[in-house]
Amino acid sequence: MIAVCGVVTAVLTFLFPRTAAGPIAGPAEAARAVQAAPVERGFQRFSWLNAWADHHTAPGGAAADRLDGVPRMRIVVSHLRRTRSDFGVLAEVEAPQRSALASFGREFAVVATPDATDDVVFYRRSVFRLVSRETVTMYYRDGARVTAPVVVLEQRASGQRVGILPVHFPATLPSAPGQRRWRDLDARIVEAVVARAEVPMIVAGDFNQRNDILCDLTSPETGLISPLASHQDCATAARAPIDQAFFSAPLRPDRYQAHSGPSVRRATDHAAFYEARVRLSPSSGR
Repeated sequence: MIAVCGVVTAVLTFLFPRTAAGPIAGPAEAARAVQAAPVERGFQRFSWLNAWADHHTAPGGAAADRLDGVPRMRIVVSHLRRTRSDFGVLAEVEAPQRSALASFGREFAVVATPDATDDVVFYRRSVFRLVSRETVTMYYRDGARVTAPVVVLEQRASGQRVGILPVHFPATLPSAPGQRRWRDLDARIVEAVVARAEVPMIVAGDFNQRNDILCDLTSPETGLISPLASHQDCATAARAPIDQAFFSAPLRPDRYQAHSGPSVRRATDHAAFYEARVRLSPSSGR
């Protein structure tokens, strides 16, 4: 068993949100889509999805015949606008996609790390302000060290704060067997970050696990909740997706949705984009 002690020491790496420039654009099908209704006062929409790292579809990539990363990010931005997302997590984001997000999504600020393939936090500038950002070391394929941002946002209207940790656990593949040990270590790191947090937390991203991580992170010891199922029902609940989000209980996530369709299939190799409604109010303090 790999010791967790000492792994979760956060490095204070201040990464300014990227500025945006250029036109706002999206595919015609997204422009014609009906936007989601505004969220009720006191509630915000949190979205998470796998953006499918640019190198997969770049020339020479394994899926070079698919849509390139930059136009795929246009689709993502159009989706975030259409669903009126306020903040969230994008897993598997590389430099061309980060630049595209800054260019096409001027209303969103992005917090990233220097890693080549990154899991980023985004937020709508008119709804949130950035309070702090740190980094925590996590582990990817075969124990490769990666950094994840630990972000604290403050809702402008209420002053309530929320923390966000984006994650991407390694998948066990024929070409990369035995990755469970690193997923288990990452789960322990998540638990440690949540335990020391002074604000309600959201942990979201690509876990490359299904009901097992659902049961793990909703355990009484961790104290997170899922919009998919309670800890009591996690083992027998419907098969969970590998892209999940977990919330501190005071955030009371509800109205979970999985968005699929032609645009999603063009933008990612995953089945859907996801969202839930959360409540940031005086009752959401820890």
